[in-house]
Amino acid sequence: MHTVAVLGPGRIGRQIALAFALGGCRVALVDLKERPGHDGDALAEARREITRDLQLMVEEEVVGADAGADALRRIDDRVGLGDLSACDFVQEALPELIALKRETFKRLAGRLAPDAIIASTSSTISPSHLADAVEGPERFLVAHWLNPAHIVPLVEVVPGPRTAATTVERTLAVLEGLGKVPVKCNDSPGFIGPRLQVLLMNEAVRLVEEGVATPEDVDKAFRAGMGFRYASVGIFEFIDWGGVDILARASRYMAEALHDDRFRAARLVDEKMARNELGPKTGRGFYDYSGDKRDAFETAKVRGLLRQLKRARA
Repeated sequence: MHTVAVLGPGRIGRQIALAFALGGCRVALVDLKERPGHDGDALAEARREITRDLQLMVEEEVVGADAGADALRRIDDRVGLGDLSACDFVQEALPELIALKRETFKRLAGRLAPDAIIASTSSTISPSHLADAVEGPERFLVAHWLNPAHIVPLVEVVPGPRTAATTVERTLAVLEGLGKVPVKCNDSPGFIGPRLQVLLMNEAVRLVEEGVATPEDVDKAFRAGMGFRYASVGIFEFIDWGGVDILARASRYMAEALHDDRFRAARLVDEKMARNELGPKTGRGFYDYSGDKRDAFETAKVRGLLRQLKRARA
């Protein structure tokens, strides 16, 4: 059983602590705000929320009542870093402030076993801007959990310039052991999820700003359209399925109609067009559809969407 420390009992920290506890780990949920008279309000609020979410998971039959009770017992509250030598994984879950994160990593020096992994839950800060504050940067990386972390499967794993390959492999194994879906990506601002989300959310706000639709109708359209579809079909899968040429033409029209170059197609789309790699209809797009792969792909995607529709109507 892994012993884990989660630094920061805020919203994402308490969710991560719950995810580790549900995965069978012993968890120290640490409030770093050591000060005279500190009464642990943040930890008390974290425990109330964790207890509530566990109850909801039991009611929705995601976990059993006994498993939920066991998970709660595996989480220990702590004020101050104290002794972390028993921890083999430390997850920082502090606000998105470089100076705060760097200061915290420096405070960890000498408190951990030499092979303990140190992970930041940063959603935008590059690991290269943090690694030199860590004692043993070869054991440091970003593990970006998505809110709500105890429910959303994805965790983005982002190694820094000095991260050892074994650190990445061990982190992926730990996360998979929790039932998560870890995805390794290279160090780039916003990684995968936040980079896509920022564009999507700002465009949604512009629709309201321009009077195209209300927030309620934008949300309704997203849940019943893209949200429904992308739960079963990946973005690149859908580009191929619809056709790379469709994306190219739609991008050209939107850029011209709205007089805005942000809608222009990516260079790789133009390259795919030039090579006639348009998706299943040409045998290759971003994926390979040669032989019987096209029929297998389309059948699997239609079946997945039908099952999702059935669940939605149940």
